[in-house]
Amino acid sequence: MIDSRNINDLHPTLQRGARELISRMVGQGFPVGVSATYRCHAFQNHLFEQGRSRPGQIVTNARGGQSTHNYRLAFDIFKTIRGQEFSDTKFFETAGRIWQQMGGVWGGSWQSFPDRPHFEYTGALRLLDLQRGMTLPENHKMPWEVSIVTENRDVEEEPEMRINTIEELPDWAMTTVKKLIDKGHLRGTGEKLDLSMDMLRLLVISDRAGLFG
Repeated sequence: MIDSRNINDLHPTLQRGARELISRMVGQGFPVGVSATYRCHAFQNHLFEQGRSRPGQIVTNARGGQSTHNYRLAFDIFKTIRGQEFSDTKFFETAGRIWQQMGGVWGGSWQSFPDRPHFEYTGALRLLDLQRGMTLPENHKMPWEVSIVTENRDVEEEPEMRINTIEELPDWAMTTVKKLIDKGHLRGTGEKLDLSMDMLRLLVISDRAGLFG
């Protein structure tokens, strides 16, 4: 079972985000430690069993595959002062405010089962999308990164990945794109699709919602 605390085990977008959050927190005088990053499905199930089929308090309502930790899109933090690791309200509220300003989702803002140490970012992908195999592109930028690139004209933004041929399609999008070509919604024979990854995701989501019949 894998229960990592290593930032390098996160998706590249989350690696940068976690390090930026920690840097901003340290700049405000808050020492930060990371208590969780990637969890495999088996360990997530192990956590779910705590307080149910295993002794201890319930710590999660998510089974394996139901947590963003399982997709490398979440991390947990704590304050690195003995006795204050998870009890300092100001620490977590400050971190939550900063992370939300950066464009992420803070678990402490959840109405049901608030999780103050939890920080995630999925790029608008839903849990169902992740479970179906959709992924965040390696070169995806969080809103805080996009704003920095916009403000600093000397920074060259990475080119957007585009899909041009059927062969380049990920497996999770193949059925949708072929359907749209057959129905005439996509022009040509599929040799020059010129689809961005964001557009590809939108098409797949719309297809699964039944919008294309």
